[in-house]
Amino acid sequence: MKFKFLFAAILSGIMFTVNAKENLNIQVKSTDLAGQQVFLGQYYMSKLYTKDSIMLDKNGRGTFVSKEKYPEGLYVMYFSDSKYFDVLLSDKQQFTIKIDTTDIPKNIVFEGAEETKAFHDYSQFLLQKQINGKALNERKKQSKDSSEIKSIEAELDLLNIEVKTRQNDLMAQYKGGMLELFLKELVVPEFKETELPAGSKNPDSIKAINRYVFYKQHYFDNVDFSDERTYRTPYIGNTLQLYLDKVLVQSYDSIIPPAINLIERSKGSEKAFQSMCSFMLDYSLKSKIMGMDSLMVTIGRKYYLSGEAKWADSTLLSNLAKEIKKIDKSLVGMKAKNIALCDTLGQYHSIYDMGGSQLTILFFYEPSCGHCKKTSPLLRDFYDKYKDDPRIKVIAVYMLTDQEEWMKFLKEIKMENMTNVWDPHRTSYYWQWYDTSSTPMIYVLDKDYKVFAKKIDVETLEMIAKYELK
Repeated sequence: MKFKFLFAAILSGIMFTVNAKENLNIQVKSTDLAGQQVFLGQYYMSKLYTKDSIMLDKNGRGTFVSKEKYPEGLYVMYFSDSKYFDVLLSDKQQFTIKIDTTDIPKNIVFEGAEETKAFHDYSQFLLQKQINGKALNERKKQSKDSSEIKSIEAELDLLNIEVKTRQNDLMAQYKGGMLELFLKELVVPEFKETELPAGSKNPDSIKAINRYVFYKQHYFDNVDFSDERTYRTPYIGNTLQLYLDKVLVQSYDSIIPPAINLIERSKGSEKAFQSMCSFMLDYSLKSKIMGMDSLMVTIGRKYYLSGEAKWADSTLLSNLAKEIKKIDKSLVGMKAKNIALCDTLGQYHSIYDMGGSQLTILFFYEPSCGHCKKTSPLLRDFYDKYKDDPRIKVIAVYMLTDQEEWMKFLKEIKMENMTNVWDPHRTSYYWQWYDTSSTPMIYVLDKDYKVFAKKIDVETLEMIAKYELK
């Protein structure tokens, strides 16, 4: 197993005391922070939210009390920018912590909360191992003696074994508890190289592919996404983002199936299901990867518009339905609608008839649009470069109905020689078949008139043409 190191949080001075009458009782004591406000923050999907706050009295004391237990997870007790610490809340939430704030994090004592104490001790243990590992790696970097390097590598291996052993022991000791669940988030299954058959061609490529397939399938083997506690740490959101951005191939068709699989794995709890759906929906909306709007459409239809997302209100569902309707007919990989548009001489032509043999470029624009004014000359230059190549065709679509404005713009930008079309009577309904809600909008269709790329700039268009027409 390969383990990620947990970087221990900075600790600060507090006291938790036991009160059998409450399900949660946290008494804070810090003499150097008298009269100051103390915040209790809760991690959720890598973000930190304020859970509660109290004001310490003149003696530096105050108490967090609740008749209901707080959800299990990782929390932050915050006093100031330099005085705060992470604390794990397990099922047992009545305990004591004593700390001397002049020496953080060493002088801290836990009483009555073994799991919480174990988390703190483990954090300090990892911090020290991190320091030791950094020093060893620096020595290795500076050393030119092969025997010394070998010795340092042996020390690093031993250090890693110590970490693994400590982590495994804690997971066994607190099986089913918050600490075990949290530690499992830090564990990534280790890929083991296998011997390739003698004479294998491109062994490095084969190994890379095998490694990719392994981590794609097994990266989260140790994580229970159906347990809502999984999401109450600062790590799971970042780990999911790392998996989607770095582990997987950065293409929509490589990301969508694993993303849906993770959502399905979260269905054991409604809150867990909501967390994963919301994360993936947000990811799909913010992603810069071309075609990732297909993930939004898939999630929207499969979980939200189907009624599975019971937490979603009418406003969210309505907005999502509108967005899906706007883009679902022009997703990457779909065959583009063969609409008819009118040229400058009043003749109508279908997109398929006007297109190139390999690539068809659709450029939707409005003369009054500032970005269109900047993009149009660049597209004209692109056209001039490929105008004699039958494999590629550029079709510029004027989106308004003012012919005088259109002609003036074509002359001004020197686009007259391009294939220029418009829809004067608004009969093609192109806006229903192509998402033109923002301009300029560039679509690239392949030889079968499937959407190859969209919402790209001319620089990206140049790269596509260079690659596809080589």
